Amino acid sequence: MPQAAPPTVRAPDMLVGTVSLGDLQLLLDDMAAQLNSSGANERGAPFVFATSESGMSFGIYTACADEEALDCRGVEFLAVFETDAPAETVNQLDSDYAAVSIYRSGPTTLNISRYVILDHGVTWANLLENAAVFEVLCERVGETLSEQAQKQLAEHAGPVPR
Repeated sequence: MPQAAPPTVRAPDMLVGTVSLGDLQLLLDDMAAQLNSSGANERGAPFVFATSESGMSFGIYTACADEEALDCRGVEFLAVFETDAPAETVNQLDSDYAAVSIYRSGPTTLNISRYVILDHGVTWANLLENAAVFEVLCERVGETLSEQAQKQLAEHAGPVPR
């Protein structure tokens, strides 16, 4: 007997307790994001890289409980920004936007992460809401960093010669 084709949509009230690469691709579709690439890490956990409607690049990673990567009960949304913002700014942003984790992964690399635990299930609508919160907060952090960079440039430029 032929197998049924995988679903191409998810009902908002569908309970999600584990995700696959196909689920991540459906999540991107529902986010109206453009898939750039997909794959699996060295442990077999699926991931996708995408671009949001607003142009932000981001990744969605999974955390799997088994070696076959069939029981993936964690989803991490991650965006990376390049900035030379001081540690005080990074700490303040992390405090201001507690729904995401904001931290440095290098001297000029800032990560913004939102982790969703799927143990015992969340609805598809809730997973989409988590994605929306991640996108909005990334945009706000990006705007704040841009404003601060422009302010720093203006302060260091000094008066305009006449």
